[in-house]
Amino acid sequence: MAFLFGRSWGGKMRRSTLRDMMQMDSARLNDLGLTHFDIAEAMRHGGNAAGQILDARRSQRAAEWLR
Repeated sequence: MAFLFGRSWGGKMRRSTLRDMMQMDSARLNDLGLTHFDIAEAMRHGGNAAGQILDARRSQRAAEWLR
């Protein structure tokens, strides 16, 4: 999953990756622990913050799922 969140590019999320993720259906994003709103939020922030936002959202949802 690191390649999706930009760690392989020095922590920066590529805008093209975010656009591609916006094209995914809701069920697939849900499998990743994300929503379209999360992707839109990451696109607004861009750069290092984009990957951090998505990572935080995934972690939060995983923790909620484990409760």
